[in-house]
Amino acid sequence: MVASITNSHFFKQTFKSQDGIALLMVMGVIAILTFLLADFTFETKLNKIKIYNQQDKIQARLNAESGLNFALAKLRLYQEGRNRIEKDENLKNTFPSSELESVIIQPFIYPPPIPAKANIIQRSALDEFMKKTIFRGELSVTISKVSGFLNPNALRIQTKKDTNSDIGIGSTANQDLAAQPNSNVNDNNTDQDKKKNTEPASIVIEKKLVETLQRLIKDKNDNDEEFHQKYANLDANYLVKELKYYVNDKGLFQDMERPEIEAKFSQKNITPKFAPISTIEELYLLPSWDDAVVDLIKDRLSVHEVSVIAVNEITLEDLKILFPSINNIQIEEFFKYRDGDIDKKIKPKKFKNAEDFKRVIVSELNIINDSEFNERINSLKNAGLVIDTSGKLYKINSRGSMNSAIYSLIAYIDLPIKPQPKKPPQPAGVTSNQSDNTNQADANDSSNVDTAPTPQGQKEKDQPSELLLPRVVEIRLE
Repeated sequence: MVASITNSHFFKQTFKSQDGIALLMVMGVIAILTFLLADFTFETKLNKIKIYNQQDKIQARLNAESGLNFALAKLRLYQEGRNRIEKDENLKNTFPSSELESVIIQPFIYPPPIPAKANIIQRSALDEFMKKTIFRGELSVTISKVSGFLNPNALRIQTKKDTNSDIGIGSTANQDLAAQPNSNVNDNNTDQDKKKNTEPASIVIEKKLVETLQRLIKDKNDNDEEFHQKYANLDANYLVKELKYYVNDKGLFQDMERPEIEAKFSQKNITPKFAPISTIEELYLLPSWDDAVVDLIKDRLSVHEVSVIAVNEITLEDLKILFPSINNIQIEEFFKYRDGDIDKKIKPKKFKNAEDFKRVIVSELNIINDSEFNERINSLKNAGLVIDTSGKLYKINSRGSMNSAIYSLIAYIDLPIKPQPKKPPQPAGVTSNQSDNTNQADANDSSNVDTAPTPQGQKEKDQPSELLLPRVVEIRLE
């Protein structure tokens, strides 16, 4: 009894005592401050990492942009060099523009890799260079020629206004027809050839797109059973008409299947652009163009003006577009001639110019005859395409990095061809001799002493093509 009273009194006294409360409060405050300090330190480190990452991203972007500027500078050098080569026949024969192009489009990497066989002097020079340079991070720049020369935007129908103002591809051919109303029509074959050679660009490109799609779909059906089950009844003509409806101005495309095409766009809630497409990815928006169909042909297309078919880089599919009747044996012989054959010890023979390409196609490989070749080349010219060994449209891939940050830019750079001065149309009833005499008299009366008249009976030489300054026609972040 006494013990229990004593214990009860002890507990009451203990609970009423305030000894040590200050220590507990101090320890509690220290614990709270420690937590706050840890949280503040964590936030500070996190913000520091964020700032460093942001700096790396900005530096990576600057590196990628510097790579794009570097590519523009190289293409500017190419433009100057090629223009000089085109103006000098001797230089053109000894040093083709394709050789200059191959030098310009060499890839660039920074920091430069050290070869395994590099000696001490080379390694020391590279180390000294790296110490003196102020460039931070890494950079790689690749320049590749665009080979897809079929342009969906060439399906746009040229109006009379466009033709009169010489806007768009193919307007020159239409003007030439309008300028010869009183030409001789006695030779029916000649008239047919003129009509064939002056087809509008939209018709030429439409035919080639249909041919290409038909062949690609057929090859895919033959080799892919799953594709065949889904796309066995795919109509290439309808696909191209749908594309033509999409890129042409509203109301300009007229066809029997137009109501069906409009209904398909409406069913899928797709608004036609009624304007030129800016990227190949827009093909995925077309109602009947499934992903598998777009993937078949997108590498053959370019939404930018290619104008030049670079024969030293054309692929198997490009060759079939140019010459649909070519067989497998001729294809093999073509690439064996151009690229060589290591097993048979055949050295590659790059084409020097368009005439060299024609000689190989017509005379050596007998793919088509001379008249057929000229007919196909003329149809390509009407579509704004010419045969050459070097291009004018290039794809730039500039990849800049700094630590873990990576920034990649994809750009398309075009070197426009300077338009040739057009000759005034020949008046009706004026013969070619009278026209020559008039031109010669005008030339003699002209104050420009550098221009000499063309001798009578001699064909006037074409003016050398001249490239204008490179310009960026598309740029995107990859």
